[in-house]
Amino acid sequence: MLDGILSGLSTAIMPTNLMMVMVGCFVGTFIGMLPGLGPISAIALMIPISYGLDPASGLILMAGVYYGAVFGGSTSSILINAPGCSSTVVTAFDGYPMAQKGQAGKALALAAYSSFVGGTLSAIMLLIAAPVLANVSLSFQSSDYFALMLVGLSAVAAFSGKNQVIKAWMMTVLGLMLATVGIDKGVGVERFTFGLTDLMDGFSFLLLAMATFALGETLMGILKPQDDTSQEEQAKISQIGSMKVTKEEFKELAPVSIRSSILGFFVGVLPGAGATIAAFLSYGFERSIAIGIYTKWLQINQSAKRRELI
Repeated sequence: MLDGILSGLSTAIMPTNLMMVMVGCFVGTFIGMLPGLGPISAIALMIPISYGLDPASGLILMAGVYYGAVFGGSTSSILINAPGCSSTVVTAFDGYPMAQKGQAGKALALAAYSSFVGGTLSAIMLLIAAPVLANVSLSFQSSDYFALMLVGLSAVAAFSGKNQVIKAWMMTVLGLMLATVGIDKGVGVERFTFGLTDLMDGFSFLLLAMATFALGETLMGILKPQDDTSQEEQAKISQIGSMKVTKEEFKELAPVSIRSSILGFFVGVLPGAGATIAAFLSYGFERSIAIGIYTKWLQINQSAKRRELI
């Protein structure tokens, strides 16, 4: 194992391969910023270039394009509320509201730092535990995947606000209904296609997410008059603002990035799970922790005020 690691490291640090990963990251980032393309489209666009490269350089180029495209998708999520790929849908939940408050620069910086920490820790963990985790992931049965999906669906309770649990579950059921459209991958039978060939592949999650965000913004623009407040919000979004992150914010970011990286790594090891499920699970987990900390802080404040009154 150690010989393989050293051999791969010596290949990766060659000047040509370092240049390939830099080019791949830059190209992937720019392509990932375009809503709807994502890492798969970015890699497909780079395939003709890889024909003239040796296998190691081509693989490194594709890896750089993939990482760059996933990170680039967070940029469009934050700035225009349109996810670049399915795994960055969660980024729009808090990133776009920050942009509306004039904190787009800080949101982009936090996304960049988190992507770096997550990618680095995942690569290190994969390097160390790949043989063991490969056997574990292959031993997963249908019941295990079903339990994992239930955990993901139960995270809906963490996403929903106060007194909105019923609405959240209604949207969950609607999502499950839309997911049943198309050809069953297990037996190859058409489900709810109504004889239309366009529905055989089902509904794309990325397209649905983009359409939902775009529809929401369109309805808000129609129903809400363009008053001074909305114009101020648009002006704040156009101003990126400072990208500086304070020491206190770094201290809060570090444990969140580490926990999310570990959770995302173990979910990503499972065949078929992917980054989208990992992102939603991580967001729900961290949000529940944040709500618990905030509730505890309120209780401490209320207790202190009562003591002052006494």
